[in-house]
Amino acid sequence: MKKKPTIEFAKIVSGVFSNKEQALNNPKKFAHIQIHIRPLFFKTYNCFAFYSEQRYQHDIWNPYRQSINKLSQEEEIFIFSNYKIEEKERFTGGALDISLLDNISKYKLYKKPGCSMYFKETNPGNFLGTIESGCNCYIEYGSDKTYVKSKVTVNKNILISEDSGYAIETDEKVWGSEFGPLIFKKIVNFDCFINEDWK
Repeated sequence: MKKKPTIEFAKIVSGVFSNKEQALNNPKKFAHIQIHIRPLFFKTYNCFAFYSEQRYQHDIWNPYRQSINKLSQEEEIFIFSNYKIEEKERFTGGALDISLLDNISKYKLYKKPGCSMYFKETNPGNFLGTIESGCNCYIEYGSDKTYVKSKVTVNKNILISEDSGYAIETDEKVWGSEFGPLIFKKIVNFDCFINEDWK
């Protein structure tokens, strides 16, 4: 059964987000990045799901992150689960041309253990998300295996994100912004695709 709170949260978290203003104001500190979180038809995975791409604006056909995100709700918590896509290169550009995603359900997904984001409403329309507890979301950084810490604040207009990676043995920070979080403004929304009949 579709839940209205889940649908309302889906409207907030989906869209095209850009930190262009931040990058122009501080070009030495921040690259210009876009995040696309595009809703998929409910029937694709028989759940609320999104195709996500993150890319540098100067290299739009070479996203540095592609994933499927499945959305679920447990009481007051919204869970944004992360999945790798088999042969993800086939779907590069799907954020810009949704027709490229027509056959995505035929390819295997691999859930990223420990990498789900848990969102809770802090005040009306504003949500704070943190990566699930346990420090078990791993990313290879060069020859090093690091665990990820992630924090996201989002509302219908803005997404603020800060990711960093830490050495497993020493807990020392290995990667991540030295100048604070990335601040994205929503420049396109997908509300027209998300309603009680989203399917």
